[in-house]
Amino acid sequence: MDIILQKFKKPDKSFLLEKECLICLESVDIESQKIVKLPCECANSVYHIVCITQFLQSGQNKNFCPHCKTTYELLVQEPPRQLRCILFFHIFSNSVLNIINISTISDDYHNTGANIISKTLLICYFCKMLFNGCITFYSKQEPDNIEMHLDLSYVIQTTLFVLLVIMIAKIENDFNSAMLMANNVFFCFGDLAFRITVDCKNGNRVLPYFG
Repeated sequence: MDIILQKFKKPDKSFLLEKECLICLESVDIESQKIVKLPCECANSVYHIVCITQFLQSGQNKNFCPHCKTTYELLVQEPPRQLRCILFFHIFSNSVLNIINISTISDDYHNTGANIISKTLLICYFCKMLFNGCITFYSKQEPDNIEMHLDLSYVIQTTLFVLLVIMIAKIENDFNSAMLMANNVFFCFGDLAFRITVDCKNGNRVLPYFG
């Protein structure tokens, strides 16, 4: 589930003077974009987005202003559109990455250790392609678990990248190894840059994660 504060009012700078977030008890930065004014518009209705989100998600019947106790209805979106977009971009770029890895990596190196790792990586890349298909399917069946699927995919691909670095360290520098490294760095940083860009563009939208 995704609590959206995007359509709540942005407070005027004059309203923020000498105000503090009643949850963390820290002053509110006038220039900050990470604050929101609750619909009740009471004297202390301004909070840090992260603070009020944690408060609202801390239990049942928390849909009220901590200051005046005025209740209101939360706008809920399910599933989070931005997170879906991040997932599908990750699946696409990661699948292309692994296809290139499979076509570039060799299974016949002179170094025995590198040979073993390369064969292991080839199997893992095929399995990762299958895993990408599975999480695409399950993201539609279980939209609440999109973030968990993403995190698991990141962990798996990071592990494969570490194995790739170990393998390249065991062989002589050649064109294929340079292409493999460049390919993985390009796609991994591209995937990360896309997620950061989406997070920045939706800075006022409270997602299940905070960049």
